[in-house]
Amino acid sequence: MENYISPLIDGDGQGRHMNISIEVTNSILDYLDSKVKKGLYKSRSEVIREAIREMVRQDIVREMVQKGFKPEDLDKLRDGAANELFAKKYKRFA
Repeated sequence: MENYISPLIDGDGQGRHMNISIEVTNSILDYLDSKVKKGLYKSRSEVIREAIREMVRQDIVREMVQKGFKPEDLDKLRDGAANELFAKKYKRFA
């Protein structure tokens, strides 16, 4: 599922970013700082970007389920496509 959703969220990977400004409570700021201090992220911005990516992932999955798709079905399609590509590229190992 991740392989399908990431390009939708992260765009073309060309690094185009825009700055925005948000107001947060002190407790949220402390939470962001704790993630950075633990070494899980390099900056507060990374924590926020990851949270937004996760929210978008959840929205996409929710929309897919509403339209009758199941996340497991996409995983099966991905695995099948990956196996097919591997077999084509490495015929001598099959």
